[in-house]
Amino acid sequence: MSNTSSYQHSRLIGGPERIRESVQVTQPITGTPDGFTKTIPDVLRRSYQLNPKALLFGENVNGKYIWTTYGDAIEESKAIGSGIENILLSHPSFPNSTKLIGIAGIHSVRYMYSMHAMAYYNYTVVPLYHMSKFETLCDIIDNCGLELIFVDTKKRTQQFLDIKNETRLATLKTIVLLEIVETLPTHPDVRILSYEDVKNLGNQNFIEGTRPTSESIYVIVHTSGTTGKPKGVEMSHGSLLTSMSGICTSWTIAHNWKFDQNDTYFSFLSLAHIYEHLMQTLVLYFGGKIGIYNGDVKTLIQQIQILRPTIISLVPRLLNKIYENVHNSIGSKNVLTRKLFEFAKKMKTKKLEEEVLENDTIWDKIVFKKCKELLGGNIRLLSTGGAPVTKEVKIFTRIAYGCPLIEGYGQTECGAAGTLTLPYDTTYGNVGGPSPWAQMKVVDVPEKNYFAKNDEGEVCFRGAALMSGYYQDPELTAKTIDEDGWLHTGDIGRWLENGSLQIIDRKNEMFKLCQGEFVSPIQVESIYCNSPLITQIYVTGSTLRSFLVGIVVLESMWFKQLLSNMPEKNYENIPIEKSLGDRKVRNAVMKELNEFGKASGLQTIELLQNVYLTMNEFSEEDGLITSTLKNRRKMLENFWKNEIEQMYNEIESL
Repeated sequence: MSNTSSYQHSRLIGGPERIRESVQVTQPITGTPDGFTKTIPDVLRRSYQLNPKALLFGENVNGKYIWTTYGDAIEESKAIGSGIENILLSHPSFPNSTKLIGIAGIHSVRYMYSMHAMAYYNYTVVPLYHMSKFETLCDIIDNCGLELIFVDTKKRTQQFLDIKNETRLATLKTIVLLEIVETLPTHPDVRILSYEDVKNLGNQNFIEGTRPTSESIYVIVHTSGTTGKPKGVEMSHGSLLTSMSGICTSWTIAHNWKFDQNDTYFSFLSLAHIYEHLMQTLVLYFGGKIGIYNGDVKTLIQQIQILRPTIISLVPRLLNKIYENVHNSIGSKNVLTRKLFEFAKKMKTKKLEEEVLENDTIWDKIVFKKCKELLGGNIRLLSTGGAPVTKEVKIFTRIAYGCPLIEGYGQTECGAAGTLTLPYDTTYGNVGGPSPWAQMKVVDVPEKNYFAKNDEGEVCFRGAALMSGYYQDPELTAKTIDEDGWLHTGDIGRWLENGSLQIIDRKNEMFKLCQGEFVSPIQVESIYCNSPLITQIYVTGSTLRSFLVGIVVLESMWFKQLLSNMPEKNYENIPIEKSLGDRKVRNAVMKELNEFGKASGLQTIELLQNVYLTMNEFSEEDGLITSTLKNRRKMLENFWKNEIEQMYNEIESL
């Protein structure tokens, strides 16, 4: 199967910069399709006016989703917003109080209402990601000078109270607890209110407040920080709506998909991620329902099956996990079932090669029906972003779940969706063309031998969906968005023949080995990660060394199979934890990975020369991966410092 199709994804406009735009519009869009919706509250009101009794937010309670309506959301957001006004009126610093309000924890209906209340009353939402290290949350509160934060649980509230002193969380004056509890925590310097307290304050002394404009800052999302300290990205109401409108235009206007209040979105990603704000706003725009994930990854599939959504946004790692689970399950079936499954895959893949995406074939009815039911049975659309989807997973997703897979690429700084694959696209190995709002170009990176004349270089975006800037950092903003309005992403891209973009490298995430050769660890990791033997990997090197080493997180089933095939001794009867440090086991894993890597195109210098094995996944709680499950390289380097040095020393002692 080719990674390019006959469909054109972008057009090249005249001029020396070789700028590209979407083929789905005659010129980049700058706002919403209706032309009247300017802010996030406008989106909510728009669907409320169409049908105030339409269902909106749903929470899973004892295995059943309980729903609220658009009318409820309008009423609650006004009451909570008025309550916020009353709270800040009581602060000595009012009216000089910050316009920023934090919200921490796992999202819920109350979380959603509070967030929309802030937007309605022209406050800026500062999401505090529940999976981040606690110290990082405190840094954000201090850097933003937050006086008021909403917190999901009593336990998390107590954590903030315990750490508050004259220098840490010094600005914090009020916490609103979203969880229903019998007694509220107390603190001499912090006012603790329940959600109901704030609602009653708002209703008893209603304050109309001020409304946001298109230019008002809606949210400050702190970037994932793959290479260092997270940065606060200011996203205006207008910018987010433009990014949302790019998706809406691509899917519903240019392609003529129909979405309405009968559609249900499974809200899995955190609202500390701009991608989730984008998708929720899109669902609100066409009046759909949002079923809320409860935070328990062990019951993720069960929650999806109860909700039976029509739209799901997942990160690639979860698509990979589902892919593995399906194939592991099939692998345990009888020979006839396995052969039928592989034949069905082959037949549907052949159709994809012919640029035909079908979901009503005989194979869908007799072979892939259970795959579709795995995601609830009603799925119409899967979207993904944040990292590349492997060829195998992308193809399988398109043939097995009964729906298209849309992949996007971008950054928080450009509203997440800077490029989109076309709805009818059946290819792999690219992230589509410019979103309908964007102009794009690549610029020379001579130090890495990438040149725009060859359609290779650093990816740049320009358009109405770009961030307003980094919070209180004009210098970094000026470095990121140049004087002509181009956002420089730091990613290296290549334009393919059909006008789609392929991400091939990272401008600043390479290191030079001591023999003078450059290696891109992200590229190496992306290839190794396709091996079923592992779930995660961190590859590193040094200018003082001539080789690469890696921290490898093993997939238990495949690792056990490898152990059972080792002839030296009865490894399968030894506890897994004890076998991880065995040199012969490590060499066997490394041999397997390097054979896979060479077959997948890795050069000799890119192959691992030593590995450290673990069953403990890199987690967001440990600060080792981002909210989109990318490696945080500096954090991983520090965390595994001793093990990395040990691997180097082992090689040098041979």
